[in-house]
Amino acid sequence: MKNLNNTYLSIVAASRNDNHGNNLDLRTNLFIKSLAENCKRYKIKSELILVEWNQIPNTKTLSDRLDIVSNEYFILKVITVSKDYHLSFPNSDKLEFFQMIAKNVGIRRASGEFILATNIDVIINQKLYEFISKKKLEKKTIYRCDRHCINYNYSGNIEDTHLNQFTNFIDRKYYSLDVKTKVKYYVYSSVFRQIKTFLQSIFKKKEKTLIERITIKNLLNILKKIIFYLKNYKIFQKKIFTNACGDFTLLDKDSWIDLKGYCELPIYSWHLDSLFLWEARFKRYKFYDFDDKSYIYHMNHQISGVISEKKNLFESLDNKKIPYLSNDEFLDLAMKLSKNPDFLKTNEFWGLHNINLS
Repeated sequence: MKNLNNTYLSIVAASRNDNHGNNLDLRTNLFIKSLAENCKRYKIKSELILVEWNQIPNTKTLSDRLDIVSNEYFILKVITVSKDYHLSFPNSDKLEFFQMIAKNVGIRRASGEFILATNIDVIINQKLYEFISKKKLEKKTIYRCDRHCINYNYSGNIEDTHLNQFTNFIDRKYYSLDVKTKVKYYVYSSVFRQIKTFLQSIFKKKEKTLIERITIKNLLNILKKIIFYLKNYKIFQKKIFTNACGDFTLLDKDSWIDLKGYCELPIYSWHLDSLFLWEARFKRYKFYDFDDKSYIYHMNHQISGVISEKKNLFESLDNKKIPYLSNDEFLDLAMKLSKNPDFLKTNEFWGLHNINLS
């Protein structure tokens, strides 16, 4: 593969030739074109590593369908993970795309000093490019930003995407804000949200009486979660900006290697990106949240993970028997991470590092 000398920024994303969310090629081409133009504009030596996971046979690959753009500041590399490797993972018969494992493949093969893990339906705004171009990013620091969701023009031109006319946004205060209706979905700190969900699961179930639901086991579970929160009070007070973190997590390469990337549970990617941030917090990594003028745009598509669509997403996963982390399971794992931040990272060959991929 061709490399740029002194690559400063590696952008890592993963996809599949399955038209996920509809208009996949269009969104991906907008993503690539925007990166190429702005990395050149701000003179950021960069590479985009796009991992194509488990290609559909007898269908054009992403390499054949996408605009392969390059210039003196930007190159695109496509790494292919074949179906054979996909089938080596548990649950491969239920889930055709392991997003976080695919991103790990790109992270292990990135050459940049810093690595941004993102997605193919994201456009980075000018303030972020400007900040990155100053080359003042610090090591052992995780950079995060807000996300604005936009509708985009199907002509495929970036200037026609109406970037300022976003439909809702996701930030550290609200999960989602609908700009038109002003409806806000408040986000509690992660543990508060998990405990609230847990309590609701006890008090709202109709099939049993309240006395039957309040068992010693349930009370011990509640107590365990409250103790966990109190023991880690200082960490939770600082809060971890996990909302939409799969769309923008920026960190130096050495730290990605130290943290061994995302945990490689062979399940749907929900919460796996957040677990990475919790692990980093328990290892005392620093966090830097960009201000509200520095954000990313997310090109809307079907099943985007926003609150209005979550019910449909989880119903679909449940119907297909696709495993994912529930809120309660996520909190249990966070509790274990607080005692041993490495317990999910047992594979020294994470990111298929022992395999020569084309």
